[in-house]
Amino acid sequence: MRAREIPVIGRSRQLDSFDLEHYDLILAMDKDNHAGALSLARGEEQREKVRLFCEFCTEHTVDEVPDPYYGGDQGFEYVMALIEDGCRGLLKKLS
Repeated sequence: MRAREIPVIGRSRQLDSFDLEHYDLILAMDKDNHAGALSLARGEEQREKVRLFCEFCTEHTVDEVPDPYYGGDQGFEYVMALIEDGCRGLLKKLS
């Protein structure tokens, strides 16, 4: 991220049921996390908020964002390309 001049800020935490009540969109990077998020949903309205991130990619045709740690430097570059692609697609859909 730093090589692409993207600031590294924030922190992670485990998703909980409050998130599905409070937020409009929950993005999962892989199918395991998607299933975990769906298991927290109470009703169809909350289930519809949970999406796979790669649904918003327009240049890549993968379903999941892989763990970059298993691909060395190339793995991180590939994941960043997926993230940038998905973010562009998401922004386009939201605008």
